[in-house]
Formats: sequence, structure tokens, C-alpha cells
Amino acid sequence: MKYFIPVSDAKTIIETQIYRTEKITVSLLEAQGFYTSEPILATLDVPSFDNSAMDGYGFRFEDLADFSELKVKHIIPAGVSKNSFELARGEAVRIFTGAKIPEGVDTVIMQEKTIRIEDQIQFNCNEILKGENIRLKGSQTQVGTKIIDENTFVNHAVIGFLAGFGIDRIDVYRKLKIGLLYTGDELVEIGKPLLDGEIYNSNTYTLQSALAEINHQLSFINHVEDTEEATFSAIKNGFEMVDVLLITGGISVGDYDYVKPALEKSGVSELFYKIKQKPGKPLYFGKLNKKIVFALPGNPASVFSCYHQYVKPFLLGCFGRKDFNEEQDFAISESFAKKKSKDQTQFLKAFYSKGRVQILNAQESYKMDSVAQTNCLVEFPENATEINIGEKVTIWKV
Repeated sequence: MKYFIPVSDAKTIIETQIYRTEKITVSLLEAQGFYTSEPILATLDVPSFDNSAMDGYGFRFEDLADFSELKVKHIIPAGVSKNSFELARGEAVRIFTGAKIPEGVDTVIMQEKTIRIEDQIQFNCNEILKGENIRLKGSQTQVGTKIIDENTFVNHAVIGFLAGFGIDRIDVYRKLKIGLLYTGDELVEIGKPLLDGEIYNSNTYTLQSALAEINHQLSFINHVEDTEEATFSAIKNGFEMVDVLLITGGISVGDYDYVKPALEKSGVSELFYKIKQKPGKPLYFGKLNKKIVFALPGNPASVFSCYHQYVKPFLLGCFGRKDFNEEQDFAISESFAKKKSKDQTQFLKAFYSKGRVQILNAQESYKMDSVAQTNCLVEFPENATEINIGEKVTIWKV
């Protein structure tokens, strides 16, 4: 059991538990937001034929030694696959971008460099090289070569690229099945009036929307009564339906915090409990066979920070992402200085723009107005006691 460990140790433990989900085959458009589970090979040469890179005129380069002007005899638009003519010496063809290069043509001059008088074109022969403005077959990609690596994030650019090869289905990693249990008898759903001592439930909305941003959804959301029996039953049933179980609240050491004993009773192997950090100290990470549980503190600011630092990197790692620390970046601290004791890491809500970062006000865990402005977390590491204006700091994009 790892108890009250540094942030770096917690991340190392989480990273060692990453496993890839099963491979599935989906249509090209359905693949958006997934990660590829296999390398993808080119199914054809690109371009698949020699074609013109310009609107202009095609001709035989050697004719320039004997002709000061060329006669335009034919027109070749894009999409014409066969040409029945034979290009004679001293002749040129009017050709358009993407059109197939006909037999006898080895050079294309862009139309802006020519003067056309009726069916004759003139141009400066010294301004063009043999083979110019022709895209040769296979010059971008040759059939059978690898065009996409495994573990590539599939976005609109990847989809458009693969469509150019006529690829309509690809292999990706399936989404994780994720369930959420949230504790706290004081929590009320939005849309209902609050009684004295009650607060609105926000954590489920935070996590649902955060998961949607990484192309995942919750399989279920259950509000768990603050009793030992209800907590154990919810955890036991939850594990039967998911790959990853998320729990918010009930993981500290209060009289109504039943999550940790319920996890132990369920047979979960505790991989660590509590981290030297603020916010989110009482974070729990465990495993039941191949299934994973993150038990997060109930405080909304802690849920926000712990999700981005630990839960999200784990989920994306299982989903196919290669870099556990992909969100990490660096910035110059601007217009602030900050001090703390050296016994813990702090994650400070901040706003990053153009290489500089501003720590926001309202850093206390119960203050959520700064979260709505946050686009990164500044890491104020263990053993460091101050951040000065103009200092380079580690940030984590959210």
C-alpha cells in the first residue's frame, strides 16, 4: 500500500496500470475522436497518375530547341482519363490542375508565364525547366507504404487524408466503459429547490462534459446514500458493468465517509491512497482484477484538478494515446508571485496565453468562480517554496 505519496509517484503508479482496450473496426467518419490500433498502409499510389500541378500548357521540352512558339491543339480538363490524340512536334495542350498528363507531354508551364495569341503561345524558354509543374505518380505516397502510425489520434485532417486513399474503414481502440458513483446526502440535482444545508450537485456535470471532450460517456451515474451498506452495494454492482469506476466524495476519514472501507470489502487492491498535493489530497487509486477505480474527493475544485492530472491521462492511455504527460507545457509567470511550504505540490488555477501564464484569484478549494476561467493548472512542486514574476513554470493544459 502506498500512503500519502508525492505527485510524481502517483503518476508513475497510474501509468504502469495503463492497458490498451480491444481493437474494433469502424467507418471512417465514426473514427473521429478515436486512436488507431493498427498502422494504416497506402492502398494506392498518390498521385495515382502523372498530373498537372497548374492551370497552363503542356508540351514536349525538347521542342523548345526548334520552336519559338507552340501551337495549342487540344484541351485537357481534370477527370479525363484517356486521350485519343498524339501530340506532334511543336504542339502544346491546354491543361488544367489535376488533369492527367497525356502521352508526349513532359513539362507544363503555368498560364501566367505565357502570352497566347489565338492558338499560339509564347514564353521565355529560360524560365522553365524540364519536368516542371508535373506531379509524378506516387510522388507523395507509394502503394503499401505506412501512411498512419498506430496510436494516432483521428481528427478531421486524418479522416480527409485517408479518404484520399479510398479507405472507408479503420481499426481503432474501443471506448472504455466508465461508471460514476457520487456520494453526499446534501447533494441536490439542478432544477430542484434547495433546502437549508443542501447544495447543488455539480461534479457529475463536470465529469460528464469532461469525458465528452475525450470522446467518452458514462455508462451510468448513481447517487449513493451515505451509509456503509449502500456504499458497498453500489461499488459491488458498479464494478460489474464497467472498466473504470469513478467515485466522488466519501473517501476521506469523516464519520460518513464509507468509500474506502467499502472498496476494501469489495476486494479492491489499493495502489495508493492520499497524495501530497493541494487540492485533492485524499485521492484513492485501486484495482479489482483488470478493473480500475479512482475515488476522488467530493470538493468540486479537487474533482477538477484530479481528473485532469490523473484520470484523464489514464483513460486516454487505455484509449490509445502514447504520451501520458501530453498536456504538460511551460510558460513564463506573469504579474504574480506565490509562496508556500515545501511539503506538498499545489495545482493553481491559471490562464495561459502566448507563452505567459497568470495565476487566477480565488484559489481556495471551495471557490469555483476561477475554474470557469481556467485553461491550465500551474504546478507549484513539492520542495519549491516560491514562484517569482518572470520565472519559467510547468503548466498543465486543461
